[in-house]
Amino acid sequence: LRLKARSEGNRMEECFNQSREAYARDERRLAKQLSLRGEAYKANMELLDKEASTKIFQENNKGLGPNTIDLHRLSVFEAKVYFDDAIQGVRDRGESSLRVIVGRGIHSENNIARIRPEIQEYGRSLGLTVEVDSHNSGCLVVEINDPS
Repeated sequence: LRLKARSEGNRMEECFNQSREAYARDERRLAKQLSLRGEAYKANMELLDKEASTKIFQENNKGLGPNTIDLHRLSVFEAKVYFDDAIQGVRDRGESSLRVIVGRGIHSENNIARIRPEIQEYGRSLGLTVEVDSHNSGCLVVEINDPS
């Protein structure tokens, strides 16, 4: 699904580039057609990415308890969405902590963690205490400081 989404993204980009070129040549009708085609590719790309994200998250989280989530193989944006949902779930259950598996970045470009620092910063911006698990640097421990 991710490969199909990337392919749609490439087609989208190509249409938008061609649309700009047509517009610059004063071919407004062609530019509009290409722009609309690009928008269709964009919508399909987003749909495929959402479907992939859902499948990846479900696969990663099979068998995990309600206070643990695994965000491996998600984009940073997707990880934040699932993180928000998990925090709300913890709050709804009246619990105070969440274990977040983010990985160490070994599958990321240049082996640089992307999700961990973003989730740490994001969680802190929400007023949460977010620390790296002392036993596993690929996990975060999030303490919910307030009941809201």
